[in-house]
Amino acid sequence: MYTPTMILKLLGVVACLLPAALAQESPNQNQSNTLIEKLIYLPLYTGNGTSNQTFCDAYTPANETQYTFITKLIERAFTGNYKPLANTSSYQGTGLLDPNAFYRDPIGITDKVNLLPYFNGALKSTNRDGVATSVKFFEGANGTCSINGENILAPTLDGRRLIAHIAQYMGVILGCDSKHFPKYKGNASQAQVHRFMALTSVEIHYFIHNIYDSALTSGVTQPDGIIIGTALDNMFNKACSPPKVIAPYQPAELQNMCYDSTCAPWALGNATCSAYNQTGFGVPPANATTNNHPTAVAYCGRNSNWYRPTGGPKQYERSNASEHPKIASSWQS
Repeated sequence: MYTPTMILKLLGVVACLLPAALAQESPNQNQSNTLIEKLIYLPLYTGNGTSNQTFCDAYTPANETQYTFITKLIERAFTGNYKPLANTSSYQGTGLLDPNAFYRDPIGITDKVNLLPYFNGALKSTNRDGVATSVKFFEGANGTCSINGENILAPTLDGRRLIAHIAQYMGVILGCDSKHFPKYKGNASQAQVHRFMALTSVEIHYFIHNIYDSALTSGVTQPDGIIIGTALDNMFNKACSPPKVIAPYQPAELQNMCYDSTCAPWALGNATCSAYNQTGFGVPPANATTNNHPTAVAYCGRNSNWYRPTGGPKQYERSNASEHPKIASSWQS
């Protein structure tokens, strides 16, 4: 049984994450209970539990595969190529690679956000076998290049791996059950993946909001977008949250990515701060003087033929990884 206090705390989280969207929503207590349940049990279903369709089943276009649909959603979150909102006063992100981005909170206070250094090799923030490492995921001044006025990702080989991992992971959360959809093959603990980033609550809110913005551009309704955003916030942006199972074929692991003093606490019981404190999470990353990971000749756009690391072995070449699930899933680190 969920108490009114727990429900109010959860609704407060939603308000922090998606203020513009929530302003048009007035869920009653029964809807709030359903929403809490959907945050705990994966995969997510549409319509606050009133539908028997997962998000992937409901929103994948008939002329696309589930993997292509999810991959495009992730790529769009990086570039910020969103459809303009009907309400121009509502907040909308500008892409994960925008070095001049800002996040607007529920009362209109804005905070500058710059996630680009985590992706362009400027910081030793990637966890490689327990070592803080500089990895260049995207090339160019802001990780993109422009074709006909549209920002297109310019990924390195590691960038394609990253996109594949995120797409596989979101596929688990959104219920992508096609037999051709690749399983997530990354680390089961997002706390471990992000342990050297010292991410703040604002940075994680901004990341999640761009997933929400991209989902709306992909055709997801606003109420369903709120479910996605709130679920991601509950799973990854709560201090001291206990181990959780995300992929059913992986064990329960620590998932919180937020270590800033402003991080909202886990409020649903079984908080486990000591587990995070004992493993050295949240140490601010050092600046990278050099990027020892092989750089890449990055070609711009979805139709690029090859992603070939300069100085790296030829077998790392891959063609059109985002369009071919079997290829993308076969070269995970």
